[in-house]
Amino acid sequence: MNETIPISTPLPQGSLFGVISRLATAIAHAGNADRAAIKRWSIGRPLPMAFYRLWLLKIGEEFPPESQITSWALLAWGLALMGGRHDPKRSLGTALAKSGLHEMRLERLLQADKDLRPFLFASIVRFLAVKDESFDWTQAAAFLLTHDSEKREALHRRIAADYYRHLSLD
Repeated sequence: MNETIPISTPLPQGSLFGVISRLATAIAHAGNADRAAIKRWSIGRPLPMAFYRLWLLKIGEEFPPESQITSWALLAWGLALMGGRHDPKRSLGTALAKSGLHEMRLERLLQADKDLRPFLFASIVRFLAVKDESFDWTQAAAFLLTHDSEKREALHRRIAADYYRHLSLD
């Protein structure tokens, strides 16, 4: 179930899938101390050195722009919480439906403004971690990093469609 890509696998530099795949792999193979430091991080706090070390040494990208650093730190935190599990074949909406997330929580997440969005996303990730649900972190990255309202709405529709397509209405 753990679909990680070895660090040596060449991926397109700069592509969202490539960066997420390298980040997931780096966290999955990181030492316990680095993974624990990233898991202890919370929104609004300074980034741990482990984040910088993994980013520069394992991902091989320049640091993200300052406007995106919280989103990338949140992605690293979530991946650390899930042990680096990244499943490119399983959408976020599918994982949310299969985990039993209540529809109102998804609605709040998709309607959240830019200030509340990271906190609600962190709550959803904690929920999925408890349920042991892996998913496509590339979609999660797009969710956090997309600022264009039309693209964001299209992404919301995809997440909602996958959620309802896989929701068990017992």
